[in-house]
Amino acid sequence: MLMQSLFEPLTRPVIVCLVVVLAGTAVAAEQDPVATPKPAAPRPGTMSVDEAVGLTNGWALLAEKKPDDAAARAAVVLGKYPRSAAALALAVEAELARVGSGAGLAQYERWLGQRQFEEPSLVRRIAVCVLQETAQDARAGAARLEAVRALAADGDDGALKQLAKATVDGNVPEIRVLASLGNEAAVRTLAALVGKGDGNVVAGIEALAASGRQSALAPLSARLKDPAPEVRGAAAQGLGKLGRQYDVAPRIKPLLSDPVSYVRVKAAGALFELGDMSGLQVLQELATADAPVSRLIAAQAMASQPDAQWLDLVRRLTSASEPEIRVGAATLLVPHDPELARSVLEAAASDPNPAIREMAGQTAIDMSAKDLRALRHLLKSTSASARVRAADRILALMR
Repeated sequence: MLMQSLFEPLTRPVIVCLVVVLAGTAVAAEQDPVATPKPAAPRPGTMSVDEAVGLTNGWALLAEKKPDDAAARAAVVLGKYPRSAAALALAVEAELARVGSGAGLAQYERWLGQRQFEEPSLVRRIAVCVLQETAQDARAGAARLEAVRALAADGDDGALKQLAKATVDGNVPEIRVLASLGNEAAVRTLAALVGKGDGNVVAGIEALAASGRQSALAPLSARLKDPAPEVRGAAAQGLGKLGRQYDVAPRIKPLLSDPVSYVRVKAAGALFELGDMSGLQVLQELATADAPVSRLIAAQAMASQPDAQWLDLVRRLTSASEPEIRVGAATLLVPHDPELARSVLEAAASDPNPAIREMAGQTAIDMSAKDLRALRHLLKSTSASARVRAADRILALMR
């Protein structure tokens, strides 16, 4: 009480003094340009405040899960700044969230118009959306797994987790996909399945070969003695794909004496790919066979080391009566004679057989592997498999 009584008389004067001091400071600050510097002029090329505010509001609406409002905001900003890549990014993202990849692509192409230059990051974003949609579509069949594989190969965390969970759950198709990407745990799991003959053994062998892992060597070698010729042939071919670093040629050579010609050819092709000419005679005899399909098989087996004789063989096959032979030959010619390959594929694209059209379409995508514009057009294909493959190529092109 004593202290309070001592300070009470001082309270009002002190407050008055503080007000005066603060007021004086504020006046001084207004008069002293050093104390409150004026905002610096924006650097040349800086985005306008109006555009920045519009974009900020648009992204905020998207974050609030209001894609319709975000799309409307993006349209306003694009109307004022039609060349703004930032506004386009917002517009595309809003359409992806609002409708899907098709709408996002349509928005992008409206903006692009007749321009010859792409906005690669936006094409990539649309391709990722194509893959994510397909990966969640249970009706997409084989294309669904291909989409998951493409996303996982690109480092997509969601796809990797999806594959890891499926592997734990024992889903064999997903185990094959993860193994083909080189996942060691999946390779070991798949090796055990292949060893027991579970699931599609040939598909399992192909995934083990694609893994590139040394741990795939033993299970593939064991299948060289499988009772089924298609398995023996796949195992020989798989060992050839593993590469020379594992010295697999001695394991494959005994199959050159296999009683089944299919196995002998596969073994000869695997050795040829490894640079071992032990089975060359087998392939040369096949290359001169009467049946075009036999000649195509020989050409495919020797494609790793093309020479003038090989090119002549493949070019002649583009005139075969069977459309699947022509498409197969065109596929081999893509790196060597793209003009001839393109003419064959364009003719096959209108074949009455949908399987032939599908084959031609897949090869056409391979031809466009480095053409972002062509790949973007292929994202609109009616085939889920073609869309996935084109999207996969886009991601690979921009890694």
